[in-house]
Amino acid sequence: MARAMRDIKVEEIMSRNPVIVSGQLTVSEGAKLMKKRGVSTLLIKDDNKIIGIVTDRDLVTKVLAEEADFNVRLRDIMSSPVIMIHKEESISSAARIMTTRKIRKLPVANGNMIVGLLSENDIARISPDLIALVKEYSEMHRNKESRNSIEEYLVGKCEVCGQYSLRLRRYNGMLVCPECYDSLR
Repeated sequence: MARAMRDIKVEEIMSRNPVIVSGQLTVSEGAKLMKKRGVSTLLIKDDNKIIGIVTDRDLVTKVLAEEADFNVRLRDIMSSPVIMIHKEESISSAARIMTTRKIRKLPVANGNMIVGLLSENDIARISPDLIALVKEYSEMHRNKESRNSIEEYLVGKCEVCGQYSLRLRRYNGMLVCPECYDSLR
């Protein structure tokens, strides 16, 4: 019997071992690494902390289309802050985040570790119609449903305690870690 999409967990279909690199790499070095490793996404780190994400689409839209120098650093073209999802969330929740945020790649966290990367293609392999259905659902319910009902996180420094976290959440306009979030509520 087929399982419902809300029952399939992100960790079951994500790509494991995402490529994590320094933001000091040049676009040229990053593109060569993507080709060598057969990936379309690089997670950018600084001091062993994820600070951004660069995709093949970024290379096209931010470098090639803008005729930028290939020696520009990845940190200068990365998208930040990074939006991610916990490995235990459902793929339908992941699809909803991707649709709402208009992103195609979603790093996957387990506690304070990045354990994988989920793409629209991963979801489409399991359920080709899920992305389209979620887009339609999002349009119909844009003002009715709170974004906070899905566990999505940002990466960075907590604006209350200053600690780095892979699980920042928005609270009263601030980005806060889980501990500060619990104490502020």
